[in-house]
Amino acid sequence: MSKLSLLFRNNYRTAFAVIFLVLVFYFSKIQGYILFHTFVELFSIVVAFAVFIVTWNSRRMQDNTFLHLVGISYIFIGGLDLLHTITYKGMNVISVPGFPANQFWVATRALEALTLLAGLLIIKSVKKLNSDLIFLGYFLVSLLIILSILVWQNFPVCFIEGQGQTDFKIYAEYAIIAVLLTAGFLLIKNKQRFSLPVYQLLLTSVIFTILSEFCFAIYISNSGPVNEIGHYAKLISFFLIYKANVETGFIRPTDTIFKNLKDSEEKYRTLAENLPGLVFRFDQDLNCIYSNGPDQDAMQFSTGNEAAADRPQTLSDQLRPILSRARQTGVIQQGTFDVDMPVGKQFYSVQVIPEYASLEEGGSYLVICQDVSGLKQTEQQLQALNETKDKLFSIIAHDLKNPFASLLSYSELIHKKAETLERVKIAHMAERMNTSAKQAYALLENLLNWSRIQTGLLKPSPEVISIAELFIEIASLTAPMALSKGVILQLAEGKDLTITADRQMTSTVLRNLISNALKFSYQGSSVKIDAQEKEGFVLFSVEDTGIGIAPENQDNLLEVGNKFSSPGTAAEMGTGLGLVLCREFVEANGGRIFLQSEFGVGTTFYFTLPRS
Repeated sequence: MSKLSLLFRNNYRTAFAVIFLVLVFYFSKIQGYILFHTFVELFSIVVAFAVFIVTWNSRRMQDNTFLHLVGISYIFIGGLDLLHTITYKGMNVISVPGFPANQFWVATRALEALTLLAGLLIIKSVKKLNSDLIFLGYFLVSLLIILSILVWQNFPVCFIEGQGQTDFKIYAEYAIIAVLLTAGFLLIKNKQRFSLPVYQLLLTSVIFTILSEFCFAIYISNSGPVNEIGHYAKLISFFLIYKANVETGFIRPTDTIFKNLKDSEEKYRTLAENLPGLVFRFDQDLNCIYSNGPDQDAMQFSTGNEAAADRPQTLSDQLRPILSRARQTGVIQQGTFDVDMPVGKQFYSVQVIPEYASLEEGGSYLVICQDVSGLKQTEQQLQALNETKDKLFSIIAHDLKNPFASLLSYSELIHKKAETLERVKIAHMAERMNTSAKQAYALLENLLNWSRIQTGLLKPSPEVISIAELFIEIASLTAPMALSKGVILQLAEGKDLTITADRQMTSTVLRNLISNALKFSYQGSSVKIDAQEKEGFVLFSVEDTGIGIAPENQDNLLEVGNKFSSPGTAAEMGTGLGLVLCREFVEANGGRIFLQSEFGVGTTFYFTLPRS
């Protein structure tokens, strides 16, 4: 019972109107068909004028091109229907030979059908329609229809007394039905552009219009029952147009006039809530009134209180000073800061945009935060690369300059005083030049290998390597330097072990580490080279009893940016890249390198390589 009462309460006005119209049409039909016809047409005309009035007065806000076009056209459709009514046979208002009412009917229904079709064809257009041009266009078309029927009388004849409808009239009605069917198909295809109630009303209106046209295509007499059914179908069609365009426009305006606006709001709200950055809105008291969905517990937004001294600053605390500046100055503020989040430290770039709706309501503040943690990491990496570049330039400018300066000095001295210098001095100079050339060559070789592995041009070519054979090869390469320094090389023997690595890289690592150990060893001391089998890899060690390395210089010894360098026990100068190159080659082959050292006692370098 409650549902029935609710249904009656919501629809009693419509029910009363329908009952009243049925009674009016029934009694008018009893009095005569002309009176019935006049009432039906006048109701249709009133509806058409009402649709136009609503549309014209809301044209600046209308964002649905279909409703805009159809609404403006209905003033002319209603006007032509008025001429159809007053020229109907028996009205005796306008005396014109023939049956002009039938001609006005065909012309008006054709104009209505084409308008529905055109409105649905341009419904996707984002360009706003020019209401004045539409009004002028329909005015000219309507004027031509009126002139062709009433003045020029060249509009095709549609009805002949005693014979009925002409072929033109019948074919025209079927053509109009085809246009309406096409319009109905397009309406179904574009139903998402209307609210559901409006879509249902418009589609039902098109269906009853098609039914009306079908009745007017097959009737015989202007006052027969089929003609009467056609008028009822037209009446229902216009009533539905009234419900869709007038009543719905007043009662639920956001469902019709502002539907696209609602869709846009939802679209941009969804966009804001799925942005990778953070979007907030603060009121004039700097309280957060909107966020695009971050974890509020993690953000720990306060409601106006400053950050407590016993807890870390949150994003809200960081934003408050820049929000205060925006409120004081009234201009856009920008800044950057970092916040300790549950996932770690995050870096943000923030922009605060003041928004002023009105002086009475006060303002709000739009805050856009972009997580720039990735950019910050990239910046730190670039700084590290920049330090690497500076170190590389330092090596080239200093370490490479010294041996060439020695070469130039000695070669110039020999060139100028070759005839007066003793052979012993010339031999000594030649020895020093040879040493400088070797030092420059070693540096250039290390620089070349290091740059090639950094750019990816030098890649390891793993192969199975016998450690015993490798030690024999290394001993033959480093023995001359050990002999000249008076240092004993002790290489482990009988190691029946193999590794999988790049032979040239492995040889370079061992050679550099042994050369480094010999450089910092005293005469009469020894350098031990060993290899031990571990789980899945082989641990190499190069141990010396030289000067050792101070603890503060051990941590970054294998880094390119390390500036620590010291001469050997015989004042030998290093290349500055030997240990760095060792680290790069070991890591490229799937191993790692580390060291143990005690200042004044000695140093042991370890590195691992995969066992084959």
